[in-house]
Amino acid sequence: MTPITSPAPQGKSDVDTSGERELVLSAIRVAATRSRLQTNILDSVGVALRHKSIDCAGALAWLKDEGLLDHLPFGPGAKR
Repeated sequence: MTPITSPAPQGKSDVDTSGERELVLSAIRVAATRSRLQTNILDSVGVALRHKSIDCAGALAWLKDEGLLDHLPFGPGAKR
């Protein structure tokens, strides 16, 4: 992802169309919703583990099934 070095000026833009704007806004809404879903799943796994409803292996398996295991900061690349 490249940072925006010179943001567009405030106000109306002649560069993009309303259809393009709606497409980008919809994509942002979808991304935000997916982010909230992932947060809820991580919270649910944490609560279940804290309350001993599942063990560590079960928590890791659950996160793997949800595709969220790689979000855990394990391994040599993990920041301390």
